[in-house]
Amino acid sequence: MRVSHLALDDFRSWKHGVVELPAGPTVLVGANGQGKTNLVEALAYLSTFSSHRVGAEGALVRIPLDEDEAAPGGAVIRARVVALGREQVVELEIVRGKANRARINRAQV
Repeated sequence: MRVSHLALDDFRSWKHGVVELPAGPTVLVGANGQGKTNLVEALAYLSTFSSHRVGAEGALVRIPLDEDEAAPGGAVIRARVVALGREQVVELEIVRGKANRARINRAQV
């Protein structure tokens, strides 16, 4: 199984981001504070439903830097995975103060 695309909404430092991941090894390069570790954490969280960095899920939801922007109520991690030639979309919604919601191909699980 491999992840071909990763999309984040309000996850950690990412307001919105989409990354296409080609087959084979991927190297994330950038300056400190650009969100490289957040991408890896999102993939790990989607796989294990736990963070290697924090114990409270609320810390995974982005905190706006602009005081005029309202804080989001949750974050979404969405990945397109390919296994045995079949594509599926796996989505996890992290909601502050509520139970997380998971979907596979838009169907609640």
